[in-house]
Amino acid sequence: MTTSTLILVVGALLALPGGIAAGFGLYLLTLAIAAHRSRQPSIVHLPNKRLVVVVPAHDEETLIGRCVSSLRAQNYPARLYRIVVIADNCSDQTAARAQAAGAEVMVRDEPAALGKGYALRWAMDQLLAQADAPDAIVVVDADSVADTHLLSALADQLSAGHDVVQADYSLLIDPDSERSAMIAAGFLLFHRVRFSGRARLGLAANLVGNGMLFSRAVLQTHPWDAFTGVEDLEYSMQLRLAGIRPRFAGAAFISGPGPASRAGALRQRLRWEGGRFHVVRTWLWRLVREGVARRDAGLLDAALDLATPPLGLLCLAVVAGALVTGTVVLAGAAPVWALLPWAVAAVAIPAFVAVGLRAADAPASTWALMLKAPLYVAWKLIAYLKLLRGFDVRRWDRTDRAGESGRQRSRVDIAGVPVDAIDMPTAMSKLREAIGGPRLFHVSTINLDFVVRAQSDPEVRRIFMRGDLNLPDGAPVVWLGRLLGATMPGRVAGADIVPALLAEAAKGGHRVFLLGGENGVAAAAGAKLEAMCPGLVVAGTFEPPRAAAEDMDNAEILARIAEARPDVLLVAFGHPKQERWIDLNRDQLQVSVAIGVGCVFDLIAGRSRRAPRWMQNAGLEWSYRLGQEPRRLLGRYVRDAAWLLPLMARALRARVATGAVKTAA
Repeated sequence: MTTSTLILVVGALLALPGGIAAGFGLYLLTLAIAAHRSRQPSIVHLPNKRLVVVVPAHDEETLIGRCVSSLRAQNYPARLYRIVVIADNCSDQTAARAQAAGAEVMVRDEPAALGKGYALRWAMDQLLAQADAPDAIVVVDADSVADTHLLSALADQLSAGHDVVQADYSLLIDPDSERSAMIAAGFLLFHRVRFSGRARLGLAANLVGNGMLFSRAVLQTHPWDAFTGVEDLEYSMQLRLAGIRPRFAGAAFISGPGPASRAGALRQRLRWEGGRFHVVRTWLWRLVREGVARRDAGLLDAALDLATPPLGLLCLAVVAGALVTGTVVLAGAAPVWALLPWAVAAVAIPAFVAVGLRAADAPASTWALMLKAPLYVAWKLIAYLKLLRGFDVRRWDRTDRAGESGRQRSRVDIAGVPVDAIDMPTAMSKLREAIGGPRLFHVSTINLDFVVRAQSDPEVRRIFMRGDLNLPDGAPVVWLGRLLGATMPGRVAGADIVPALLAEAAKGGHRVFLLGGENGVAAAAGAKLEAMCPGLVVAGTFEPPRAAAEDMDNAEILARIAEARPDVLLVAFGHPKQERWIDLNRDQLQVSVAIGVGCVFDLIAGRSRRAPRWMQNAGLEWSYRLGQEPRRLLGRYVRDAAWLLPLMARALRARVATGAVKTAA
């Protein structure tokens, strides 16, 4: 091969990816121009469709009232729509506040299947099976604010013959955050501009998770079957292969807040981008194959839109490609024309942004922020680099909310065990709210042995996921949480929380039942508690014979508890039996608070002693207990110690991979 031929080959190899990037840039620019020329849509059909607005909500007590209020303020006839909030595995007051705001509430308690996709399928199946099944279901996120015309505009498209409709979803801008404004501009370009342009050209939209309408016929024929972190895009692909083309409703507006912190924004970006790459790998070639086989231009269009990289990644690719190609050209190893497609891409992408922001009626402040766009792209590069380490597409993360600064759920995942990073006063505040409540509030005191056991016992892990309050009882648990970047105030030991809780219960005249222990320790502890806490009613004690949680005479135990009518139940069976027993019988227990307390009865009765305070504060209480019971505890402590270093290493890797996990008490 001659030198000139080699130069041409190198030029072609460099120009090819440039041509692909230019193609994507011109595609986006075409959509922006079409969006700029599109007319403001109007609502033409009289409202006559019966709708159910489904609001999946996990621990959204702060914002759910605002969302429901905006939905109740719709200009759609009230007789034609219902608002149903799914209180999905909630541990707060989401259900009560949704009901107080005027919504119907469906309570879902399935911690083994967390995530919006599972909640939607669960609710849709029940709603569509009802005798008065609606004409369509609308999905709205719990943190959203709906424009008054949202339902009218969505139903208008349904009346026009579109079975799946997507609203215009934008972000609420935090005036004090440039990052928020930049992310909001990206939302406008990705949602409003691309979808408006595609609608103008007669092309389908994709679903974006919020402000979605599905006709009853579609959901009955194609039940919701998407459960990854990007369930909306995954379901979009299923619909497109089924020949269903989602319609963009440009007159339907809904808004929601972005993440409250930089770490939260990064986690959200990882979920979106990682999930999108998964969908591309899973569906792109299938769309192409089916499109060619069926001669279906719509499927090929869906493949093109899916293959179009995120704007930040496309910008990074163009900059890197232009630099490499320019360097090779300057070295004389490639012809100058190899730079041409890269130049086209470098012009088309900024033109898309400029035309798109104008078409989207972006606020004037957004234009000034475009000067800082390279910093935003660099921030996104961090997310892309983290994705190279791997990504669990089914990982579910709750987005932190700016409006929750005073109450955000302070829960951190420690090796698969959720632990509430709170101090004693906050824990007591939660328990005061729970005593006398209408549902069982399950409290676990998590030490290192609990975490270790959960690594090999999925049932134990599931119980902790379902728990209402998981207190950091052991010093190693606090250390692991801090390694993850969480704000862990310190230990909240079961031996401290139980006396404090019962002293509080005594003030309200509440009743307590002591279950477990051996050799009369429950009765002895009960007598001691009544002396320590004047006004406390020890309604009963019972020490059942030793047996597995499933093999105990649970009918007798439950009958004794029911007869005593306690408000608080203390279970001293030891871990994990006590947690298993509470979870196994939670639907039959007529108590408001249940806690697995381990050896606390022995401590209260004076049969065992706690370590001196300085040893507790130094995280050395385990050594004191080992000195008291070496034969029983030595094997367990050796096993737990062997796990501690791997767990610490895993925590460090998780912190590097996803960024520091910020929590608030």
